[in-house]
Amino acid sequence: MLGRHPLLLLVGLGSALALAGCAKNGTVSESQCTAGDWQTVGYRDGAIGYRSSRLLAHQDACVPHGVIPDREAYMLGWQEGIREFCIADNGFEVGRSGRRHANVCPEDQREAFLAAYTEGRALHLAEAAVLDLERTIGAKKLRLEQVEVEIVSSATAQLNPVLTPAARVELLARTKRLTDEKRDLEAEIPRLERELDVKARELERLHSTLAQLRL
Repeated sequence: MLGRHPLLLLVGLGSALALAGCAKNGTVSESQCTAGDWQTVGYRDGAIGYRSSRLLAHQDACVPHGVIPDREAYMLGWQEGIREFCIADNGFEVGRSGRRHANVCPEDQREAFLAAYTEGRALHLAEAAVLDLERTIGAKKLRLEQVEVEIVSSATAQLNPVLTPAARVELLARTKRLTDEKRDLEAEIPRLERELDVKARELERLHSTLAQLRL
């Protein structure tokens, strides 16, 4: 159910074409307006997952060029494109990418699309949780290394024989702050690593579950 599908390449290409073809302040360029191939424009929009009401935005973009979109041709293309978008495989990929969908699938495709989207979305969130913890742990470990260097530097500075009493007091206070931060980091990093272990195992189980669903 969740294998790759040639449509994913089509949707990616459609997205690129949409961006490349758009005018600076519109959804379509002047050349697209005047070309009059509204069935292709509709198909592209449907295959990307846009609502058919996007035609109104195209109309706004084309009116300055003296062009009114052909709604019938657009809808013919859009209906074909949206059925391509709403296959279950694509629903999974949309969910896994973290993208939202506009809830535009035809009734006969809606249930399968949403089920696959939910699976993909769950995988996206699980992967994001693991990545976020990995980044947080990495940042905490880096800060711990910096704090350890700063503690040594602060302690060494206190040995300066010409240090004023006020400066010595400030260095003592700074050393204490750094020592407290070091203690907190040393307690927090193992806690985060335990949490990461739990999240990683949950992600592994989810991968296994989804792999079984593909059989």
